[in-house]
Amino acid sequence: MTVAARLRIAGVSTIAGILVTSALYHWAHTASLRAAGTPVDPTVTAPAASTSVLWVLSIGVSRYQQSAFQLQFADADARAIAAALEQQEGGPVYHDVRTLVLTNEEVTRERILDGMDGFLGQAGSSDVAVIFLAGHAVLERASGSYYFLPYATTAQNLVTSGLRMSDFDETVRILRRHTRAVVVMLDTCHAGAAHFGSPDVVAVDDAAARLSGGDGFFLLAATRPGEQSQEQPGLAHGAFTAALLDGLSGAADQDKDGLVSVADLFSFVAREVPRLTEGAQHPYHRMEGTDLLFAATQSGAQLPAASAATRAPATPRSAATPAGNRIGVMAFDNVRADPAHDWVGTALRLAFNTELSKVRALHVYAPELIDRTAKELGTDPLATAQRLGIDRLVTGSFSIVGTTALIDARIVDAATGLQEGSDSVRGDLSDIFDLQKQLVLSLLRRLRVKLSPEEGSSIENGSNRDVDAYRLLLDTEEAFDETPVPQPPAPRPTPPPAAPQSRRDESPLARRNVLAVSGALAMLVEQVVPHALPVTALSFVTNDVAYADETPSDAEGAVRRLFEAYRQALQAKDVERLATLYLSFSTRRREALRAYFDNALDYHVEIADVTVVPHGAETVVSYTRRDRFVDRGTGKAINLEVRLTRIVVREGDAWKIRGKE
Repeated sequence: MTVAARLRIAGVSTIAGILVTSALYHWAHTASLRAAGTPVDPTVTAPAASTSVLWVLSIGVSRYQQSAFQLQFADADARAIAAALEQQEGGPVYHDVRTLVLTNEEVTRERILDGMDGFLGQAGSSDVAVIFLAGHAVLERASGSYYFLPYATTAQNLVTSGLRMSDFDETVRILRRHTRAVVVMLDTCHAGAAHFGSPDVVAVDDAAARLSGGDGFFLLAATRPGEQSQEQPGLAHGAFTAALLDGLSGAADQDKDGLVSVADLFSFVAREVPRLTEGAQHPYHRMEGTDLLFAATQSGAQLPAASAATRAPATPRSAATPAGNRIGVMAFDNVRADPAHDWVGTALRLAFNTELSKVRALHVYAPELIDRTAKELGTDPLATAQRLGIDRLVTGSFSIVGTTALIDARIVDAATGLQEGSDSVRGDLSDIFDLQKQLVLSLLRRLRVKLSPEEGSSIENGSNRDVDAYRLLLDTEEAFDETPVPQPPAPRPTPPPAAPQSRRDESPLARRNVLAVSGALAMLVEQVVPHALPVTALSFVTNDVAYADETPSDAEGAVRRLFEAYRQALQAKDVERLATLYLSFSTRRREALRAYFDNALDYHVEIADVTVVPHGAETVVSYTRRDRFVDRGTGKAINLEVRLTRIVVREGDAWKIRGKE
């Protein structure tokens, strides 16, 4: 059956929307997942055991027709994963588990697609589908297509025998529309595929880049780009599968409640595989939408009360309904209009964005996306938020009199413009970030977000305690703009007509952190996709990865190397080296960096949670910058943290960061 036929059968009517979605964003991170042990999000729902079925398609090829490809444990890995998940049958999460295992000679292109269409296609709207795929993957240079290699695939029959990852992706997207969630586990980066026997075909380490994702899509890949997946005879499995099996048996259940969510499992595997391989292999993961209660590790485990039934269709919110978790942070208005303090509005916005991005239950949109989309579409903040699928805007105002700061923060419903809550704090200007943290915690309570102890501690006791140092850091990044960001209008007494409301509930592709889109791309979003596609983070630390279909892995690696060079130049306080990494490097930036470096003794910098979003000639990179140093003037230890977004472009053969225009 052709892909087109499968699409017709699935009833996919908005083909253009799917194609634009796929072309715009093919990601891997939220945002970056936080440490394991975070309680399952109370908004996550798992259907009652009497109705939910777990469908497992597990595929592994160890014995290939082409002998150079042989692996040790891919087939055993596939059987073991299926057997482990079969143990969920009759438990608190699933009433039934149905499995289809294909290994070695059984693995053909047709049987894989039939397994996805015919077997997994039986899954219902309350069911979960799992696909485990272990073997080799290659890239055909001429077409730019990625292929998974079934048993009989050779250089001569690759196009007809190999499983093109774009076909796999289209079928996954169909499954996503008819099931509660799709969980994909890929182990396709083994040594050996390099000996394919054709100069036009090369081994690849990023086949997951071909998967476009969407709400309810969860991806765990065995390695990040540049690495090979390791098989370990001592474990009789690959390191990736060994970690998965341990996690499902209870090692991922950090809070010992007998239940493991997808976030719990993925976070455990991300820690365990580097330990098993002595740092040689690092899995990465992507989570789109709300966390998923995935497995029980104890027979007597009890589901949370909120997990007793599937999520009901979207309905108008009432005071008792938990707030939506897609958040956009706006600039804070300078009430006294004193230009000397305009920088505070931008600083507060970035600080709120940084702190809220630490909360796993939230999907926080990068300020750059909101501002740039508003500019490109010519829309006000509410209309922009509705286009992007944002549920709530966090905004506010501040006034500074002498050394006293008063900060007011508000939560605005993006669909109606109504103010849903607010809080104010007053204190000394030097304590402005302590005041800001108080407001963040207050707003989270109003949003009914339950923080894990680690998340709460990270916000309360985190960085950014020194106002002057923070301002200097933002100056080095040219974060301040002379043009103020427009604010949401005053709350309206009655909701607006239904017509302009966001269609975000039709396909809420919510993820962890959202990046900027440029002119023509924004117009495509306006015309075809009525909401933006938030993305998770690729991190050199946490190993979450994001990709786009049209970007080869070597470009992704080049961008990663650019930001490592950026970190090294910062660490060395080398302004001239930094200047070579930028397309344009202003005098203001140069002077700000020199002043900042001169003040920073025993200086250390970390660039983490990096999200790479390629599109055409531009690549958008979002990252968290953490600086530690001793202030030269006061002798105090300073810790600063800010999340930023930059555009990277190619100049000749090199990638460079675009300076502020």
